[in-house]
Amino acid sequence: MANKLAMEVEKILSAAVGDFIAKATVKKNCELIGTTPDELTMEHLPALAEKIERSVSFFSGREVGMGVAEKIRSIRI
Repeated sequence: MANKLAMEVEKILSAAVGDFIAKATVKKNCELIGTTPDELTMEHLPALAEKIERSVSFFSGREVGMGVAEKIRSIRI
């Protein structure tokens, strides 16, 4: 994955769910919003953060999901 934005999202997620799940979550949620990790842009972040919040909340709890989503929304690259 060469896209710095996608790598940053993956890094944030890795801290909460681990590397393997983070990579899969970024890929799947990018697909759900109509893009790929390589084509991810700043404009995609709000929708991506919402999708990832739901995914992480389901597995790791609402607080963790909300925290991850907030960090994703605050990315500035």
